[in-house]
Amino acid sequence: MFSEIILDMIASHENIIASLDLHDGSFDGLLISEDKSVRLFVRRETGERSTIVLEHVEVLSVANFRQGNIIFDFVFVDSSKLTHASIERVYQLSEAELDLAQRMLVKAKERCLSVLEINPSYGAECSFLFKTIAVVPDYVLSASK
Repeated sequence: MFSEIILDMIASHENIIASLDLHDGSFDGLLISEDKSVRLFVRRETGERSTIVLEHVEVLSVANFRQGNIIFDFVFVDSSKLTHASIERVYQLSEAELDLAQRMLVKAKERCLSVLEINPSYGAECSFLFKTIAVVPDYVLSASK
């Protein structure tokens, strides 16, 4: 039963990302909170706004953030499919740090962490190592809204 719940959670996370249909949409910003959550503000090509809420964020990497970031795609990698490359990207490790990447990979899998990557057509490249994900309509700054 537990494995079925985990499989449902993985499928659910993958479905959340797939349902967003953000190709050629915009990545408008992010908010990093003290409680280890991150809110990603995204907009479909049609203008429809959403907030992707990542909780229990272990580490994030954001590079080349610019005005007018255009999303090529989102890639969700669940814990069971994490690789050295995923860990190297999110921790910004070099190939020379393979031992460290291996240790970080083992820890991430033990903690059931996943990776979300934003690949751009233009602008921001992002990687997040996190535990849970949710999507809410419009731009939401806090849980109280």
